[in-house]
Amino acid sequence: MPPKKKSGKGKKGKAKANVPHAASNIPLTQDEIAVIRKSFNSLAKGKGAAAHIKLDQLGFVMRAAGGVPSEEELKNKTDEIMTQGKTTIFFPEFLEILVDHRNKHGFLDQELSTAFEIIDADCSGYIEAKELVKLLTEVGMLTVGYHGKG
Repeated sequence: MPPKKKSGKGKKGKAKANVPHAASNIPLTQDEIAVIRKSFNSLAKGKGAAAHIKLDQLGFVMRAAGGVPSEEELKNKTDEIMTQGKTTIFFPEFLEILVDHRNKHGFLDQELSTAFEIIDADCSGYIEAKELVKLLTEVGMLTVGYHGKG
């Protein structure tokens, strides 16, 4: 894992660590990193730079952060980390694992955005009930009549 880079001073004069993701094919905004960090911190032990998760929590936290790893992928990744003598993962390493996973398997947010645009036929920014019913009927997932408003 590359060493942490410093980006200046945070509150109380403490240096903030930049999360390495420059080599990623998927650029992450600070807002995206903040959301991922929140998912990570929801199960992490410790605070700030000392926050870490146990290896057996990796899959749950990856899924909470938008990843969809298979059990085989999780086993391979945890085995790889364990061969390094580690039993915990800190946020910078977790972010690298998540971004690597997204680079290999796609970026769910982009797929959802594209699907939303397709379903939102009138480009209102909302998926109305009638649009959803039409789609579900067309793909054969809805065979009974819809009696709601919309």
